[in-house]
Amino acid sequence: MKQRIAAMRVLVAIDNQPSSRATVDALVKMHWYEGTEIALVTVLAPDEEAAGPGEEPSANYEEMENLAVELRNRLKQCNVTFFARHGDPKTVITDLAEHSGADLVVIGSNCKSTLERVLLGSVSQSIINSAPCPVVIAKTPCLFAHESAPAFQNILFPVDDSIFSEASAHWLGNFRWSMNTNLTLLAVVELDTDFDQVQLSLDNRAKALSRYFNPDKIFTKIVKGQPEQSILDAAKKGHADLIVMGSHGHAGFKKLILGSVSQAVSHAAPCAVAIVRGLAGEDRSLKRTATFEKIKIAPRNDTAMEAGNGGLYNNMSSVHSMPGGF
Repeated sequence: MKQRIAAMRVLVAIDNQPSSRATVDALVKMHWYEGTEIALVTVLAPDEEAAGPGEEPSANYEEMENLAVELRNRLKQCNVTFFARHGDPKTVITDLAEHSGADLVVIGSNCKSTLERVLLGSVSQSIINSAPCPVVIAKTPCLFAHESAPAFQNILFPVDDSIFSEASAHWLGNFRWSMNTNLTLLAVVELDTDFDQVQLSLDNRAKALSRYFNPDKIFTKIVKGQPEQSILDAAKKGHADLIVMGSHGHAGFKKLILGSVSQAVSHAAPCAVAIVRGLAGEDRSLKRTATFEKIKIAPRNDTAMEAGNGGLYNNMSSVHSMPGGF
């Protein structure tokens, strides 16, 4: 697994949409280590000029400059810079992340309506698909006042039995989480899953994550259902303000099948989403399917099931695991 460093290089895409406000709030809530480098970039249209000496800056550039000043005041342990580039935002941001060796890309998304998801969410979705490193999507509906929520309060961490969930757990160690932050490990399984094995896996991950979080604030949950909807439902019920998910980062057909859940969740989630990609080796990832172990279920007697406690699985939380780390 790729080794991570505490002081990260962070590339932040800024525009003059409301999402820039959500992006700043997400940056403040992540509690970076000393020496972290945060570079703000705004992508201008090909015919839009950046401000020269004595010239009036464009709206995008002026917005970025103001946000940089705010971040320098609020993140004094970080080195905050800003610059502008011309071109297509999807291509420019991905290329910058690749060539600068960025450890993380942060981008805002104005996901309010179906039409806005299609028009405004296209850039963030494209970056999720192509970025060489983890990506955080900040969402405008989940803004909290800095005074009332200076850190992420409820983090949802959907996991399976893959190297990608393992990489995501290690990635969480790059930040100084608040002792009051709640972390919920969620496993979505099918009916014939070995629930004892799932719970053991969750317990082991919770123990490892206690290095980064308050052990009393780590919870585990097993849910039965379809991955995307189960994760979204859990996020809403648990008032999550951040979802952290692993992603294999394959291209082509495999990405279409194996990456569909992380893409769908980042698209529809009511809160910020971190897609942890690019940290697990390709060769190792192909050797683990990520599905939890199955058990054989005896033919069900519906009459007997209905007569006793509402059925064997009716009261059990569970979740379905996609191959390859969602």
